[in-house]
Amino acid sequence: MYVKLGDREFGFYKLDVEFLETGIKDTFARFDKKTMRELLRHRRYEGLKSQFQGKYEQYLDVPAGQALYDLKYRGDSFYQLFLNKYGDLTYSHFVVTGNETLLNKTGVYTIVADDELVFTGVCANAFRLRFNQHIGNISPKCCFKDGTATHCHINSKITEIYPKAKIQFKICPMSDLNQMKNLRNAIINRFEPIWNIRYGREESFVGI
Repeated sequence: MYVKLGDREFGFYKLDVEFLETGIKDTFARFDKKTMRELLRHRRYEGLKSQFQGKYEQYLDVPAGQALYDLKYRGDSFYQLFLNKYGDLTYSHFVVTGNETLLNKTGVYTIVADDELVFTGVCANAFRLRFNQHIGNISPKCCFKDGTATHCHINSKITEIYPKAKIQFKICPMSDLNQMKNLRNAIINRFEPIWNIRYGREESFVGI
């Protein structure tokens, strides 16, 4: 795939996706780095602090994931207020494979499903790190409000269409962050990737 921006043409290299596990649920429940008391000290949860302390005092010194998991399976939707909008979906564990040298570079990436470009993003760290340690392997902390909602969103969308669709990642190695953002925005404007557009409408911004 090639994208022209001004007088420059940017080429994208194909990478393959290898699924290791799918149908992963309740990922947030494994978060044990903080108790609920410790979690409530974070500014993102200040608005929930008094209500939680008043109604769920017995959970204050319980690991946060375990406490929220218990609320969920008691049918108490209050647990959702601690998670991002995509933090309690079904995920997969996958790795993106291909040219090792390119995977260690930074740049712009796209996700293609059955020849349709569905998402594009900026990767300011190594592609390998973004794909295989973050997007392809959702951590329990990622599911929380102070985690990374975009990773949860993209992983869950990939999980939805797997194995019915052929999924590929394509990368364009670049080093200048402003150029990366310009190229990403040009791709969004031209191709209107559905996962970017929907995510943007829900979260008031597009891409990462």
